[in-house]
Amino acid sequence: MSYIKSAGTPVEGLSADILRNIFPDPKIELRPWARCLFEVQAREGFDIVMSVFRNPEREKVYVFSRSYHSLTPSYLYSAKKFPQPPLQMLSDLEKYKICSLHGSSTFYTRLPPSAIESGATSYTSLMRKIERGHCDIVVDMQEVLWGFARLSLLPLDMSTYKIQSLPQTEKYPLHFGVSKEHPQAVQIIDQLDKGLMELQKNRELNNIINKYQ
Repeated sequence: MSYIKSAGTPVEGLSADILRNIFPDPKIELRPWARCLFEVQAREGFDIVMSVFRNPEREKVYVFSRSYHSLTPSYLYSAKKFPQPPLQMLSDLEKYKICSLHGSSTFYTRLPPSAIESGATSYTSLMRKIERGHCDIVVDMQEVLWGFARLSLLPLDMSTYKIQSLPQTEKYPLHFGVSKEHPQAVQIIDQLDKGLMELQKNRELNNIINKYQ
């Protein structure tokens, strides 16, 4: 989870804090997710993508660091429309209109990309899609949704909306990713891995994670 509190302020969040503990004064910018993935892949001004999941498609494009955290697949829905949680099994997703953030990985849903509306580029836009009936359910990671809600970066009224873990799924690890086309990909990943191991060894990694729980 990465965010800025107001225009012109530094990017904050778990992954950004970790990078600042590994690299001296890294340049960190918050980009729309799909654009971020493309710019790192194409080496258009950025070397590392933060908070990325590994999947077969991305394995073809990126080299990944060791994992530094894991997130819980979940779904958000309107309690007014669904007084009870609408999903009992993962396959129940097929009965509803599903939305996700543009560019996000939704492999954990086991739905084809064509079955998920992913035009929204912000969480505020996703909430509007539910309000207007364009979506029944938003899929994302529980820690991200709760984190943004606590920071008031997601307009989440818990008397109106509910967040539940997706049934029949497990936690997925987070990584940093570097384009395989980057001439220093191996060196960057090696530095990331060594830094992560050192942070884990001195328990600083847990301190950073707990800061955002």
